[in-house]
Amino acid sequence: MSSIEKEILNEKYKEMRRIIDDRYVEFYTNPSIARMEPFKIADGLYYVGDKKVCIHLIDTGDGLIVIDSGYFGAAYLLVDSIWRAGFDPKNVRWIIHTHGHYDHFGASEEFRRMYGTKLAISKVDAERLREKPHRAHIDSKKFPFAKVPEFDYEIEDGEIFELGNVKIRCVLTPGHTQGVLTLFFDVTENGKTYLAGLFGGAGINALTLPFINHNEDPEDCPQQMLDSIRKIWDEPVVVHLGNHPGNNKTLEKREQQIKEGGNPFIDPASWQTFLGNLKKRVEMVIKDNEALKAEIAEMAKQR
Repeated sequence: MSSIEKEILNEKYKEMRRIIDDRYVEFYTNPSIARMEPFKIADGLYYVGDKKVCIHLIDTGDGLIVIDSGYFGAAYLLVDSIWRAGFDPKNVRWIIHTHGHYDHFGASEEFRRMYGTKLAISKVDAERLREKPHRAHIDSKKFPFAKVPEFDYEIEDGEIFELGNVKIRCVLTPGHTQGVLTLFFDVTENGKTYLAGLFGGAGINALTLPFINHNEDPEDCPQQMLDSIRKIWDEPVVVHLGNHPGNNKTLEKREQQIKEGGNPFIDPASWQTFLGNLKKRVEMVIKDNEALKAEIAEMAKQR
């Protein structure tokens, strides 16, 4: 791709980012508008996130694991949610990050400083963020003092992350970033054991050519995500956890749980329904990228 074509893609990236960020101005100004009451999903597994990004807490019997930490400026929401869930934030021993974007590690450095929490991410994303920190998409205008945290541990594909009585299987599923981790672990509810699964990065904006160009990612990111979907398709997930609430309909399931009781998070159909819908969206991005590539080639001729 020529330098002129890359320049056009960079312009399109800035416009996409402006549109995305404009939707979040109210939240950035006052994160408490997204506050949620924490709740139990299964034995030892709690939702402590908000309406914008999912955060999960696991009680291992030997300290707490938190999966992702949300946006910059919203650390107080996470601290509050952990307390209200019945736990002490100082007992959060690890935060495991699904991938290296700012909306998933925003509160992490605060936890390190306040509580001595250690931070983990895939080795792939750790290396790529060290090489090019801009891949985290931190907006310096909205978050002028924010930076990528220092990670204490880098997770390999297929590694079992173990603490207390919990073993989390970490599977590399690139696409959204090159180092997305999908997490699997057992949970119990009413005396039965189920597999919980969390697909670590499902956003398709990152698969578009403007984002690929900005991130200096391989152009086949969409195909990588399709390969990742195939890689985890047959996992027998019964408790499907979201990375953002829309992934597994977190908000709707919680509302149903409050109104009707029971546990709608125990849902054997949710995993493959989500992956099937995601596959269709990725296939559409591939078509859109091809059309955009042709459009940009024509635009470049006019410059």
